[in-house]
Amino acid sequence: MTGRGPGHWIGVAAAAHVRIGVRDGFAMFAHGRHSAAARVQPGDRVTYYSPREGIKEGAEVRSFTAIGVVADGPVGEREMLPGMMGAYRRMDWRADARPAEIYPLLDRFSFVTDRAHWGMYFRKSLFAVSAADFALIADAMGVDLV
Repeated sequence: MTGRGPGHWIGVAAAAHVRIGVRDGFAMFAHGRHSAAARVQPGDRVTYYSPREGIKEGAEVRSFTAIGVVADGPVGEREMLPGMMGAYRRMDWRADARPAEIYPLLDRFSFVTDRAHWGMYFRKSLFAVSAADFALIADAMGVDLV
């Protein structure tokens, strides 16, 4: 870290892909784009929001499904799924976190200014949020990461 406080990020990914990352201790963003993985730095806090079980398929999840801290080390490259290579960050995921549905949090997020169109905020693969917004998610997931 370069003297700045930790960043707080929301990644958006299918729940099935998040489980692979949690199992193997890594995170990918924006389908493995290097520029996205380079935005998060060691010590930053990351949570994943999963709209569905799969990419545009499967059951609706609409929950935060993992939370953790970016581990020390550079951006690496690995296979996420057979034939899908991408840039990643090593992660220290919190095994004790529980999934947290998004709906109870929407009216409390500072970045959601129009609840009727809340989904537009989650169309990005990775975006920064305030420490306070991240703390709401962490609390809902039953962990203290701020």
